Formats: sequence, structure tokens, C-alpha cells
Amino acid sequence: MIFDIQRYAIHDGGGIRTLIFFKGCPLKCVWCDNPESQSTDYDIMWDKRVCMGCGDCASINNKGEIEFSDKGPIIHREIIKDAYLYKDICPTGALNVVGKDMPIDEIIKEIKKDVPFYKKSGGGVTISGGEPFMQPEFLIQLLKKLSEMRINTAVETSLYTKWENIERSLPFIDTLLTDVKHVDVEKFKTFTGGDLNIILNNFYKLASKISTGKGKIIARVPVIPDFNATNKEMTSIFSFIKDLKTINEVNLIPYHTLGVGKYELLGRDYQFHPKS
Repeated sequence: MIFDIQRYAIHDGGGIRTLIFFKGCPLKCVWCDNPESQSTDYDIMWDKRVCMGCGDCASINNKGEIEFSDKGPIIHREIIKDAYLYKDICPTGALNVVGKDMPIDEIIKEIKKDVPFYKKSGGGVTISGGEPFMQPEFLIQLLKKLSEMRINTAVETSLYTKWENIERSLPFIDTLLTDVKHVDVEKFKTFTGGDLNIILNNFYKLASKISTGKGKIIARVPVIPDFNATNKEMTSIFSFIKDLKTINEVNLIPYHTLGVGKYELLGRDYQFHPKS
């Protein structure tokens, strides 16, 4: 299950790259700018700005999943059993089903279109998310295929997964783009819902493993107000990165609100309103 393919990316690994976005993430970061990436299932987004009020979306179900009013569709997402039924039903694209089951061969077909750009720029394919390791078997199959094709690979990950998933993938990964959000267990849990110890343990194992094998590690630090954007917290994060001794590069990712509108499209409220 993927939710997007982007071409001509230049900030997610070396050279010109194709980004494959896997759907599904075990973390629920309160500042997440891609809320449509969180679920492993299909999502329905509705944009009232382009809805012409035709009612086609409400006409194809008889279980009350979508009702129609003078203000547009009322989408009862909690009772929708098969969101894919609504794909392509909207003539204006106001109602959009996010997520697509794509076999490996279909993804490779799309990637092949960009191979000439890789050769000229030293680029390749970056697999992002969501969290790619939420679909470990599919991820490994895709990485193996890309490795066989001699295409440079990068994986953007939170490392919030079983170590076995990471270890099995390493022979086929040229660059790991790893999030380092915080080093405080309680604060991490409050803002993301996850267990930071899983990530820290994976970092330690990765540091010892990568030093004897293939691969480059780039740490990505999101700078989030009210979460980690203080001198003390940033110092702790950078001390952790320094102690690992295997991080080749560090990127600071600024906080932004460009994804806030997506919450409305998903019928959700954006609940992160930092004071600083």
C-alpha cells in the first residue's frame, strides 16, 4: 500500500530521486504534516472548494456511509468498510481515495521512467512514508529488486520497528535517513505515542552493524516548538548523535504548517498549536 510517488526529488538522498511513499505509520506525531500516511488502510479526503454538489458519492452506497446535504457530503468514515468503492466516483476530484495497492512490478515500471536522471545525477530511489518498515516484507522485496538493477537506494525511517526488519534490509540500502526526534522517553511518548527505547536500541545496534558493512546514515532532526526546540534539548540530541560515531550527516528539518489543511480534508482537527 503506497499513497504517493514523487519525481525529481533532490532533498532525500543524493542526486535526482524518485520518492515512493509507503502508507502506514506506528507513530502519531502531533505535528505530522502527512496525516493521510498514518493509516495502513485507504483514507477518504474531501475538498469542499471543488465539490459541485452532484451527490454521486452518496448514490453508490446504501448503508449510510455517505449522506448528502446542502453543504455537501457527510462522510461517516468510521463505518466505511471498503473506501476503494469511492475511488474515481467524483467527477471533479473533490472526493479522493488515498492509497493504492501496487505490486512490485508496477512500481518498478514507474521507477524505470526516471533511470536516465539517476545516471546523470548520481540519484536513485528513496522509500519514505509513513514508515516503510510497517510493510517489511514488501520493503525488502522492493529493495532487493532495486539492488539487482543497480539503482541507488535510500530509506527514510523513524527506526520504530523490530530490529530484525532493519537488519534484513541493510544489505540493500545505500543510505538510511533516520529521524532523531528526542532522547527523552516520556516527552517522546507524549508527543508521538511511541516507545523511544525501541528506537534508541535500534540506533545502538545499527551503529555497530553499519560500521562493519555497507551504508551511510543521515540523521534528520525535526525542530518542533514546545517539543524539542530548546538549547538544552537540542544539545542532548546532538550529544546522542555524536556518541553513535556513525552518523555521516545531520539535517535540521524546520517545523511548518503546510499540512494543516489535510486534516480538514480528512475530517479531522489539527490539535498541535505550539505556544513558542
